[in-house]
Amino acid sequence: METWIVGIIIAVVNTVITTIAGLIIKHLWDKKQKEKEELEALREEKRAAGEQKRCELVKTAVHDEVVQLEDKVKEEFVKSRTEAKEDIQGVKQEVDNINKDLTSMKKTMQKDTRRSLRQDAELYIKRGWATGQEKTEYDELYWCYHNLGKNGVVDSDHKKVMELPDAPKGE
Repeated sequence: METWIVGIIIAVVNTVITTIAGLIIKHLWDKKQKEKEELEALREEKRAAGEQKRCELVKTAVHDEVVQLEDKVKEEFVKSRTEAKEDIQGVKQEVDNINKDLTSMKKTMQKDTRRSLRQDAELYIKRGWATGQEKTEYDELYWCYHNLGKNGVVDSDHKKVMELPDAPKGE
């Protein structure tokens, strides 16, 4: 797989993670705001009842409803926070799995690319020359390999291939 594909995959994964986290945070924020508005509406209703001097029974009933609703809102908020934490943990686990897969893919690409570079270098060095096109392709593949990191194994081969003379006339 080409380095640019790995870069795209990483960018997509980062975008998905950022989007999911943003959606979870927005959902929690919106829910909390709605609950605050509902609570404030109930408190206003309670104040209006007191201002209108309703009977003590009505005031008590409204107060009890508010307390129950506050408890329910608190309970729902705690529940939603717990669910959000679980969702975030699930997303983190998925990201970890993706990172493991990407690491494995990167190692495989390094091994395959190194093998190809070593085989090509062996052929060109043994032959004693390389065409301009062969050198260009070898150099491009070398830099893809080099950018994967943890290399150095083919550095001397790269230098030798780049120093080879061009193809003899008639080849």
